[in-house]
Amino acid sequence: MKQSPERKLSSITKNYDVVVIGGGIAGVMAACAAADAGGAVLLAEGGSVLGGVVTQGPLEAMMTQSDMERKVIAGLADELLEGLAASGSAKSVEDTTGYCSRIVLYDPEWMKQALADMLSRRGAAYLLDTVVYGAERSGDTLTGIRLQARNASFSVSGKAFVDCSGSGTLARLSGNDVLLGDDTGCCQPVTMLSRWGGVDREALRAYVREHREDFKCFLSALDLDAEYLHLWGFTGALREGWESGALSLYREELHMMELLSDGEVVVNYSRVNADPSDPFSMSHAQLLCSRQVYELFAWFRETIPAFRHATVLQSGYVGVRESGRIRARRILERQDILNARDDGTSVAMGAFPIDIHRPGSGMRFERVLKGYCIPAGALMADGTNNLFAGGRCIGSTFEANGSCRISLTCAATGQASGVMAALYARDPDAWSVEAVRQELRRQNAVIV
Repeated sequence: MKQSPERKLSSITKNYDVVVIGGGIAGVMAACAAADAGGAVLLAEGGSVLGGVVTQGPLEAMMTQSDMERKVIAGLADELLEGLAASGSAKSVEDTTGYCSRIVLYDPEWMKQALADMLSRRGAAYLLDTVVYGAERSGDTLTGIRLQARNASFSVSGKAFVDCSGSGTLARLSGNDVLLGDDTGCCQPVTMLSRWGGVDREALRAYVREHREDFKCFLSALDLDAEYLHLWGFTGALREGWESGALSLYREELHMMELLSDGEVVVNYSRVNADPSDPFSMSHAQLLCSRQVYELFAWFRETIPAFRHATVLQSGYVGVRESGRIRARRILERQDILNARDDGTSVAMGAFPIDIHRPGSGMRFERVLKGYCIPAGALMADGTNNLFAGGRCIGSTFEANGSCRISLTCAATGQASGVMAALYARDPDAWSVEAVRQELRRQNAVIV
Protein backbone atom coordinates (compact mmCIF):
# COMPACT_ATOMS: atom_id res chain seq x y z
CA MET A 1 0.00 0.00 0.00
CA LYS A 2 1.30 3.45 -0.88
CA GLN A 3 2.17 5.48 2.20
CA SER A 4 0.76 8.95 2.77
CA PRO A 5 3.17 11.92 2.64
CA GLU A 6 2.85 12.32 6.41
CA ARG A 7 3.94 8.73 7.09
CA LYS A 8 6.85 9.10 4.69
CA LEU A 9 8.19 12.22 6.34
CA SER A 10 7.48 11.49 9.99
CA SER A 11 10.53 9.26 10.44
CA ILE A 12 12.98 11.54 8.59
CA THR A 13 15.31 13.73 10.65
CA LYS A 14 17.19 16.45 8.83
CA ASN A 15 20.32 18.00 10.30
CA TYR A 16 21.31 21.65 10.04
CA ASP A 17 23.80 23.93 11.71
CA VAL A 18 21.20 26.65 12.31
CA VAL A 19 17.41 26.39 12.32
CA VAL A 20 15.40 29.63 12.23
CA ILE A 21 11.73 29.77 13.22
CA GLY A 22 9.76 32.59 11.60
CA GLY A 23 10.15 34.01 8.10
CA GLY A 24 9.38 37.66 8.73
CA ILE A 25 12.10 40.19 8.04
CA ALA A 26 13.98 39.21 11.22
CA GLY A 27 13.94 35.52 10.32
CA VAL A 28 15.08 36.07 6.75
CA MET A 29 17.94 38.27 7.95
CA ALA A 30 18.88 35.67 10.58
CA ALA A 31 18.98 32.88 8.00
CA CYS A 32 21.00 34.98 5.54
CA ALA A 33 23.48 36.08 8.21
CA ALA A 34 23.95 32.51 9.44
CA ALA A 35 24.58 31.33 5.89
CA ASP A 36 27.07 34.16 5.32
CA ALA A 37 28.88 33.04 8.48
CA GLY A 38 29.25 29.56 7.05
CA GLY A 39 26.30 27.64 8.46
CA ALA A 40 23.91 25.19 6.79
CA VAL A 41 20.55 26.84 7.44
CA LEU A 42 16.86 25.97 7.47
CA LEU A 43 14.12 28.57 7.95
CA ALA A 44 10.53 27.55 8.73
CA GLU A 45 7.68 30.01 8.22
CA GLY A 46 4.05 29.41 9.12
CA GLY A 47 2.62 31.60 6.36
CA SER A 48 2.42 31.06 2.63
CA VAL A 49 4.91 33.85 1.81
CA LEU A 50 7.96 35.33 3.45
CA GLY A 51 8.02 38.72 5.10
CA GLY A 52 5.18 38.69 7.61
CA VAL A 53 3.87 42.19 8.18
CA VAL A 54 6.27 43.80 5.68
CA THR A 55 4.70 41.86 2.80
CA GLN A 56 1.18 41.15 4.05
CA GLY A 57 0.51 44.04 6.46
CA PRO A 58 -0.02 46.30 4.63
CA LEU A 59 2.63 48.44 6.34
CA GLU A 60 2.83 52.21 5.96
CA ALA A 61 6.62 52.18 5.53
CA MET A 62 9.76 50.64 6.98
CA MET A 63 11.10 52.69 9.89
CA THR A 64 13.89 53.71 10.49
CA GLN A 65 17.47 53.13 9.32
CA SER A 66 18.80 56.41 10.64
CA ASP A 67 18.76 58.53 13.75
CA MET A 68 18.85 62.31 13.37
CA GLU A 69 22.55 62.23 12.45
CA ARG A 70 23.55 58.98 10.74
CA LYS A 71 22.57 55.55 9.46
CA VAL A 72 22.48 53.06 12.34
CA ILE A 73 21.10 49.99 10.53
CA ALA A 74 23.02 48.67 7.52
CA GLY A 75 24.40 45.25 6.58
CA LEU A 76 21.72 42.95 5.19
CA ALA A 77 19.10 45.69 5.51
CA ASP A 78 21.13 47.73 3.04
CA GLU A 79 21.35 44.78 0.65
CA LEU A 80 17.58 44.36 0.76
CA LEU A 81 16.61 48.02 0.43
CA GLU A 82 19.24 48.96 -2.11
CA GLY A 83 18.16 46.06 -4.29
CA LEU A 84 14.54 47.20 -4.09
CA ALA A 85 15.52 50.80 -4.81
CA ALA A 86 17.48 49.75 -7.90
CA SER A 87 14.29 48.21 -9.31
CA GLY A 88 12.29 51.34 -8.51
CA SER A 89 10.27 49.54 -5.84
CA ALA A 90 11.63 51.31 -2.74
CA LYS A 91 12.52 54.88 -1.83
CA SER A 92 13.93 56.46 1.31
CA VAL A 93 12.15 59.70 2.20
CA GLU A 94 12.09 62.18 5.05
CA ASP A 95 9.39 61.60 7.66
CA THR A 96 7.18 64.66 7.23
CA THR A 97 5.90 64.33 10.81
CA GLY A 98 9.46 64.45 12.19
CA TYR A 99 8.59 61.54 14.48
CA CYS A 100 11.67 59.74 13.21
CA SER A 101 14.35 60.69 10.70
CA ARG A 102 13.81 58.82 7.44
CA ILE A 103 11.40 56.10 6.36
CA VAL A 104 11.40 53.70 3.41
CA LEU A 105 8.43 53.37 1.08
CA TYR A 106 8.37 50.09 -0.83
CA ASP A 107 6.29 47.76 -2.97
CA PRO A 108 5.30 44.70 -0.88
CA GLU A 109 4.98 42.46 -3.96
CA TRP A 110 8.58 43.15 -4.93
CA MET A 111 9.53 42.67 -1.28
CA LYS A 112 8.26 39.07 -1.37
CA GLN A 113 10.60 38.26 -4.25
CA ALA A 114 13.53 40.21 -2.79
CA LEU A 115 13.42 38.26 0.48
CA ALA A 116 13.21 34.91 -1.30
CA ASP A 117 16.09 35.91 -3.58
CA MET A 118 18.29 36.77 -0.59
CA LEU A 119 17.81 33.28 0.81
CA SER A 120 18.26 31.58 -2.56
CA ARG A 121 21.50 33.40 -3.33
CA ARG A 122 22.96 31.90 -0.16
CA GLY A 123 21.59 28.42 -0.60
CA ALA A 124 19.57 28.70 2.61
CA ALA A 125 16.70 26.20 2.71
CA TYR A 126 13.27 27.45 3.70
CA LEU A 127 9.83 25.96 4.27
CA LEU A 128 6.51 27.79 3.99
CA ASP A 129 3.20 26.77 5.59
CA THR A 130 5.25 25.06 8.30
CA VAL A 131 4.98 25.66 12.04
CA VAL A 132 6.93 24.42 15.02
CA TYR A 133 4.90 22.41 17.54
CA GLY A 134 7.48 20.68 19.71
CA ALA A 135 11.07 20.81 20.93
CA GLU A 136 13.59 18.33 22.30
CA ARG A 137 16.41 19.12 24.68
CA SER A 138 19.31 17.48 26.40
CA GLY A 139 19.99 19.32 29.63
CA ASP A 140 20.36 23.01 28.83
CA THR A 141 20.78 22.40 25.09
CA LEU A 142 18.05 22.35 22.46
CA THR A 143 18.71 19.39 20.16
CA GLY A 144 15.76 19.29 17.78
CA ILE A 145 12.31 20.53 16.92
CA ARG A 146 9.14 19.05 15.48
CA LEU A 147 7.60 20.77 12.47
CA GLN A 148 4.09 20.52 11.04
CA ALA A 149 3.43 21.27 7.38
CA ARG A 150 -0.01 21.06 5.78
CA ASN A 151 0.24 17.35 5.08
CA ALA A 152 3.30 16.20 6.98
CA SER A 153 5.01 16.30 10.33
CA PHE A 154 8.71 15.66 10.79
CA SER A 155 11.71 16.36 13.00
CA VAL A 156 14.72 18.57 12.39
CA SER A 157 17.89 18.66 14.44
CA GLY A 158 20.29 21.57 14.73
CA LYS A 159 23.37 22.77 16.51
CA ALA A 160 21.83 26.20 17.18
CA PHE A 161 18.36 27.71 16.86
CA VAL A 162 16.94 31.20 16.34
CA ASP A 163 13.46 32.24 17.48
CA CYS A 164 12.17 34.91 15.11
CA SER A 165 8.54 33.91 15.60
CA GLY A 166 7.57 37.30 17.01
CA SER A 167 5.97 35.60 19.99
CA GLY A 168 8.77 33.53 21.50
CA THR A 169 7.08 30.36 20.26
CA LEU A 170 10.21 28.22 20.09
CA ALA A 171 11.44 29.57 23.41
CA ARG A 172 8.16 28.59 25.05
CA LEU A 173 8.14 25.12 23.51
CA SER A 174 11.71 24.49 24.63
CA GLY A 175 10.93 25.40 28.25
CA ASN A 176 12.34 28.92 28.26
CA ASP A 177 10.31 31.58 30.05
CA VAL A 178 8.44 34.07 27.85
CA LEU A 179 7.27 37.46 29.13
CA LEU A 180 3.95 38.90 27.96
CA GLY A 181 2.56 42.42 28.25
CA ASP A 182 3.17 45.10 30.85
CA ASP A 183 3.23 44.69 34.63
CA THR A 184 -0.46 43.75 34.55
CA GLY A 185 -0.07 41.33 31.62
CA CYS A 186 -1.81 43.72 29.22
CA CYS A 187 -0.39 43.89 25.68
CA GLN A 188 -0.60 46.77 23.25
CA PRO A 189 -3.81 46.69 21.18
CA VAL A 190 -3.84 44.94 17.82
CA THR A 191 -4.51 46.78 14.56
CA MET A 192 -5.58 46.05 11.00
CA LEU A 193 -4.06 48.45 8.49
CA SER A 194 -5.69 49.12 5.14
CA ARG A 195 -4.56 50.35 1.73
CA TRP A 196 -6.77 52.79 -0.18
CA GLY A 197 -6.58 53.86 -3.81
CA GLY A 198 -8.08 56.74 -5.78
CA VAL A 199 -7.10 59.37 -3.21
CA ASP A 200 -6.86 62.91 -4.62
CA ARG A 201 -3.38 64.06 -3.57
CA GLU A 202 -4.00 67.76 -4.14
CA ALA A 203 -7.33 67.69 -2.32
CA LEU A 204 -5.64 65.86 0.56
CA ARG A 205 -3.02 68.61 0.85
CA ALA A 206 -5.74 71.26 0.68
CA TYR A 207 -7.59 69.55 3.54
CA VAL A 208 -4.47 69.39 5.71
CA ARG A 209 -3.70 73.03 4.93
CA GLU A 210 -7.19 74.04 6.08
CA HIS A 211 -7.04 71.90 9.25
CA ARG A 212 -3.40 72.26 10.34
CA GLU A 213 -4.42 72.24 14.00
CA ASP A 214 -5.60 68.65 13.56
CA PHE A 215 -2.16 67.31 12.59
CA LYS A 216 0.95 66.66 14.71
CA CYS A 217 4.38 67.67 13.49
CA PHE A 218 7.68 67.72 15.39
CA LEU A 219 9.41 69.85 12.75
CA SER A 220 9.15 73.61 12.35
CA ALA A 221 6.26 73.05 9.94
CA LEU A 222 4.52 70.25 8.07
CA ASP A 223 5.94 70.29 4.53
CA LEU A 224 2.90 69.98 2.29
CA ASP A 225 5.12 70.24 -0.79
CA ALA A 226 6.87 66.98 0.07
CA GLU A 227 6.56 64.27 -2.57
CA TYR A 228 5.12 61.80 -0.04
CA LEU A 229 3.17 62.86 3.03
CA HIS A 230 3.22 60.98 6.30
CA LEU A 231 0.29 62.37 8.31
CA TRP A 232 -0.49 62.02 12.00
CA GLY A 233 -3.84 63.50 12.85
CA PHE A 234 -7.34 63.97 11.39
CA THR A 235 -8.34 64.76 14.98
CA GLY A 236 -11.44 66.81 14.14
CA ALA A 237 -12.77 64.37 11.55
CA LEU A 238 -12.37 61.45 13.95
CA ARG A 239 -14.12 63.29 16.77
CA GLU A 240 -17.02 64.28 14.53
CA GLY A 241 -17.35 60.72 13.24
CA TRP A 242 -17.50 59.39 16.80
CA GLU A 243 -20.01 61.99 17.95
CA SER A 244 -22.24 61.38 14.92
CA GLY A 245 -22.27 57.64 15.53
CA ALA A 246 -20.60 56.88 12.19
CA LEU A 247 -17.51 55.53 13.94
CA SER A 248 -17.75 52.92 16.68
CA LEU A 249 -14.09 53.50 17.63
CA TYR A 250 -12.88 56.78 19.06
CA ARG A 251 -9.31 57.65 18.19
CA GLU A 252 -7.61 60.97 18.86
CA GLU A 253 -5.50 60.50 15.75
CA LEU A 254 -4.59 58.10 12.96
CA HIS A 255 -1.54 57.61 10.77
CA MET A 256 -1.68 57.85 6.99
CA MET A 257 1.20 57.36 4.55
CA GLU A 258 1.22 58.14 0.84
CA LEU A 259 2.70 55.27 -1.16
CA LEU A 260 4.87 54.98 -4.27
CA SER A 261 1.79 54.39 -6.47
CA ASP A 262 -0.02 57.64 -7.17
CA GLY A 263 -3.22 58.08 -5.19
CA GLU A 264 -2.57 55.18 -2.80
CA VAL A 265 -2.26 55.47 0.98
CA VAL A 266 -1.98 53.12 3.93
CA VAL A 267 -4.17 53.97 6.90
CA ASN A 268 -3.41 52.96 10.50
CA TYR A 269 -6.59 53.50 12.50
CA SER A 270 -8.28 50.38 13.87
CA ARG A 271 -7.61 49.23 17.41
CA VAL A 272 -8.83 46.26 19.45
CA ASN A 273 -7.76 45.09 22.88
CA ALA A 274 -7.17 41.40 22.19
CA ASP A 275 -5.15 38.67 23.85
CA PRO A 276 -2.57 37.70 21.20
CA SER A 277 -2.10 34.30 22.86
CA ASP A 278 -5.81 33.41 22.49
CA PRO A 279 -6.89 32.34 18.97
CA PHE A 280 -10.56 33.02 19.74
CA SER A 281 -9.73 36.55 20.88
CA MET A 282 -7.59 37.17 17.79
CA SER A 283 -10.23 35.81 15.42
CA HIS A 284 -12.83 38.12 16.95
CA ALA A 285 -10.35 41.01 16.67
CA GLN A 286 -10.13 40.38 12.91
CA LEU A 287 -13.87 40.98 12.61
CA LEU A 288 -13.89 44.09 14.81
CA CYS A 289 -10.86 45.65 13.13
CA SER A 290 -12.36 45.07 9.68
CA ARG A 291 -15.59 46.74 10.78
CA GLN A 292 -13.64 49.75 12.08
CA VAL A 293 -11.69 50.05 8.81
CA TYR A 294 -14.82 50.14 6.68
CA GLU A 295 -16.61 52.57 9.03
CA LEU A 296 -13.67 54.95 8.72
CA PHE A 297 -13.52 54.57 4.96
CA ALA A 298 -17.24 55.33 4.57
CA TRP A 299 -16.98 58.35 6.89
CA PHE A 300 -13.95 59.84 5.14
CA ARG A 301 -15.46 59.27 1.70
CA GLU A 302 -18.61 61.06 2.84
CA THR A 303 -16.97 64.02 4.58
CA ILE A 304 -13.49 64.67 3.12
CA PRO A 305 -13.27 65.56 -0.60
CA ALA A 306 -9.86 63.89 -1.04
CA PHE A 307 -11.49 60.48 -0.45
CA ARG A 308 -14.71 60.99 -2.40
CA HIS A 309 -13.70 58.58 -5.17
CA ALA A 310 -11.41 56.37 -3.10
CA THR A 311 -11.60 52.58 -2.92
CA VAL A 312 -10.35 50.03 -0.40
CA LEU A 313 -7.65 48.03 -2.18
CA GLN A 314 -6.59 45.84 0.72
CA SER A 315 -7.38 45.27 4.36
CA GLY A 316 -4.62 43.35 6.06
CA TYR A 317 -4.50 40.74 8.75
CA VAL A 318 -4.57 41.77 12.41
CA GLY A 319 -1.15 43.16 13.21
CA VAL A 320 0.29 42.35 16.64
CA ARG A 321 2.63 44.82 18.28
CA GLU A 322 3.73 42.61 21.16
CA SER A 323 2.92 39.00 21.94
CA GLY A 324 5.80 37.51 23.88
CA ARG A 325 9.42 38.35 24.68
CA ILE A 326 11.95 35.72 25.67
CA ARG A 327 13.47 35.83 29.13
CA ALA A 328 16.99 36.60 28.00
CA ARG A 329 20.35 36.79 29.72
CA ARG A 330 20.09 40.55 29.43
CA ILE A 331 16.85 42.54 29.24
CA LEU A 332 16.84 45.67 27.07
CA GLU A 333 15.28 48.49 29.11
CA ARG A 334 13.92 51.96 28.48
CA GLN A 335 16.99 53.52 30.05
CA ASP A 336 19.26 51.59 27.66
CA ILE A 337 17.44 53.24 24.77
CA LEU A 338 17.59 56.73 26.25
CA ASN A 339 21.25 56.42 27.34
CA ALA A 340 22.32 55.06 23.93
CA ARG A 341 25.59 53.65 25.28
CA ASP A 342 27.55 50.56 24.24
CA ASP A 343 28.58 48.38 27.18
CA GLY A 344 31.00 46.50 24.95
CA THR A 345 28.46 43.83 23.92
CA SER A 346 26.32 45.68 21.36
CA VAL A 347 25.41 43.58 18.31
CA ALA A 348 22.72 45.78 16.71
CA MET A 349 21.25 49.27 16.85
CA GLY A 350 17.82 50.90 16.70
CA ALA A 351 16.53 54.44 16.38
CA PHE A 352 12.72 54.29 16.50
CA PRO A 353 10.82 56.12 19.28
CA ILE A 354 9.40 54.29 22.29
CA ASP A 355 5.88 53.95 20.98
CA ILE A 356 3.15 52.59 23.28
CA HIS A 357 -0.39 52.41 21.92
CA ARG A 358 -2.87 52.66 24.77
CA PRO A 359 -5.85 50.33 25.20
CA GLY A 360 -8.11 53.37 24.78
CA SER A 361 -7.80 56.23 22.33
CA GLY A 362 -4.35 57.74 22.53
CA MET A 363 -0.74 56.66 22.63
CA ARG A 364 2.33 57.40 24.71
CA PHE A 365 5.67 58.00 23.08
CA GLU A 366 9.21 59.21 23.65
CA ARG A 367 11.17 60.36 20.63
CA VAL A 368 14.60 58.80 20.12
CA LEU A 369 17.00 61.25 18.48
CA LYS A 370 20.16 59.17 18.81
CA GLY A 371 20.63 55.54 17.82
CA TYR A 372 20.85 53.10 20.73
CA CYS A 373 22.79 49.86 21.21
CA ILE A 374 21.22 46.42 21.66
CA PRO A 375 23.37 44.08 23.79
CA ALA A 376 24.11 40.50 22.78
CA GLY A 377 22.54 39.16 25.97
CA ALA A 378 19.11 40.42 24.89
CA LEU A 379 19.28 37.94 21.99
CA MET A 380 20.31 34.94 24.12
CA ALA A 381 17.72 32.76 25.87
CA ASP A 382 18.36 32.64 29.60
CA GLY A 383 17.66 28.95 30.07
CA THR A 384 18.92 27.40 26.83
CA ASN A 385 22.55 27.44 25.70
CA ASN A 386 22.00 27.38 21.95
CA LEU A 387 18.77 29.35 21.53
CA PHE A 388 18.95 32.91 20.22
CA ALA A 389 16.26 35.41 19.26
CA GLY A 390 15.73 38.12 16.69
CA GLY A 391 12.90 40.54 15.97
CA ARG A 392 10.23 41.70 18.34
CA CYS A 393 10.55 38.73 20.73
CA ILE A 394 14.08 39.60 21.93
CA GLY A 395 14.58 40.10 25.66
CA SER A 396 13.16 43.52 26.49
CA THR A 397 10.83 45.26 28.86
CA PHE A 398 7.35 46.17 27.67
CA GLU A 399 8.46 49.80 27.22
CA ALA A 400 11.69 49.00 25.37
CA ASN A 401 9.77 46.63 23.09
CA GLY A 402 7.75 49.67 21.99
CA SER A 403 10.88 50.73 20.10
CA CYS A 404 12.79 47.57 19.18
CA ARG A 405 9.73 45.83 17.66
CA ILE A 406 9.83 48.01 14.52
CA SER A 407 10.64 46.38 11.17
CA LEU A 408 14.14 47.66 10.42
CA THR A 409 15.31 47.20 14.00
CA CYS A 410 14.01 43.63 13.67
CA ALA A 411 16.16 43.28 10.56
CA ALA A 412 19.20 44.35 12.60
CA THR A 413 18.54 41.99 15.51
CA GLY A 414 17.71 39.24 13.02
CA GLN A 415 21.10 39.59 11.38
CA ALA A 416 22.84 39.62 14.77
CA SER A 417 21.00 36.53 16.02
CA GLY A 418 21.88 34.62 12.85
CA VAL A 419 25.57 35.36 13.30
CA MET A 420 25.41 34.40 16.97
CA ALA A 421 23.78 31.07 16.14
CA ALA A 422 26.18 30.26 13.29
CA LEU A 423 29.27 30.89 15.40
CA TYR A 424 27.84 28.81 18.23
CA ALA A 425 27.09 25.98 15.81
CA ARG A 426 30.65 26.14 14.48
CA ASP A 427 32.30 25.84 17.91
CA PRO A 428 30.42 26.45 21.19
CA ASP A 429 33.67 26.55 23.16
CA ALA A 430 35.18 29.27 20.98
CA TRP A 431 32.00 31.38 20.92
CA SER A 432 32.39 34.93 22.21
CA VAL A 433 30.63 38.26 21.87
CA GLU A 434 33.79 39.76 20.36
CA ALA A 435 33.86 37.07 17.66
CA VAL A 436 30.20 37.84 16.92
CA ARG A 437 30.93 41.56 16.68
CA GLN A 438 33.85 40.90 14.36
CA GLU A 439 31.69 38.82 12.01
CA LEU A 440 28.92 41.44 12.06
CA ARG A 441 31.40 44.11 11.07
CA ARG A 442 32.56 41.83 8.23
CA GLN A 443 28.91 41.67 7.16
CA ASN A 444 28.78 45.51 7.17
CA ALA A 445 26.37 45.73 10.10
CA VAL A 446 26.43 48.82 12.32
CA ILE A 447 26.78 47.79 15.95
CA VAL A 448 27.88 51.03 17.68
